Amino acid sequence: MTNQPRIVSEPAPPRGSALPHAANAPSRCAAVNKLIDASSRTGSLLSAGLEPCEAYLPEGFEANLPGYERFLRTIIDATAGLVAAYKFNLAFFEALGPEGWNLLFRVRRALPNDALVIADAKRGDIGTTAEHYARALYAELNADSATVNPLMGRDSAEPFIAHADKLTFFLVLTSNPGASDFLIPGALYATIARRVASWNTRGNCGAVVGATQPGQVEEIRALMPEVPFLIPGIGAQGGDLEAVAARGRVPIDAGADARSRAARLGLLFHVTRGLLPARGESGDVGAMIRTRTREWNRRIAAAAEGRNAHVDR
Repeated sequence: MTNQPRIVSEPAPPRGSALPHAANAPSRCAAVNKLIDASSRTGSLLSAGLEPCEAYLPEGFEANLPGYERFLRTIIDATAGLVAAYKFNLAFFEALGPEGWNLLFRVRRALPNDALVIADAKRGDIGTTAEHYARALYAELNADSATVNPLMGRDSAEPFIAHADKLTFFLVLTSNPGASDFLIPGALYATIARRVASWNTRGNCGAVVGATQPGQVEEIRALMPEVPFLIPGIGAQGGDLEAVAARGRVPIDAGADARSRAARLGLLFHVTRGLLPARGESGDVGAMIRTRTREWNRRIAAAAEGRNAHVDR
């Protein structure tokens, strides 16, 4: 299946009982409903990364544009129907020059129509510039979602939030070591969480919460009970999947149907390198990626449901 990059879908009405979705909670946007449906259909809370990077290439793939495109399409073919979302890291495409941007659009059109598409751009600028960033990601690339740095405040965030059918993930607490420079001292992450939660009147705000910071996740969830989390860092960065799932999920009613369970969890875990063959490993690359994807799905499902999760609270 392919998408037409400039088509923007109409908001879908909220359906079903909810992820953190109390009676006075905002209705969910179309992109959040798309994520919930994808998670319910695939049984997955996993986002697969798409990054044209020489260091990630398995044996038999050349470090040039055709090689990168074949690599990315192999990931898509291997994971279609097994993951809820795909996330492009735009920097890897931008570093390839104009042809890298063209590659991004070609690969975008190859993605399954029913998976959430995230543009990981971490944009953040004054209003007029932010309007153009938002248009580039949401109208031109037709991403369902994007990552945004909220530190310049509401006026820099509003052009993204104004796309009411799209899901904007704001950086709240990142997975990199530098989070200890600004976000953790003085609990700046908590200030950001409160403010982003207050912006969520359209039900289209999300939060990036790193798996390498499990100690703060429970506090952030309490501050943002209605907001889906995008959680990087459980793969190569060594984050604590079980601890983050235990602290970030919302309790699920026994007997809830698949869609309601996916909605109530409000968690999407991202993996890039962890889905790929190890350096020097040979064999059927697609089959290896499928095997790793299924294993991550199993681990994430067990952690999200609280099975085999030993967490020191």
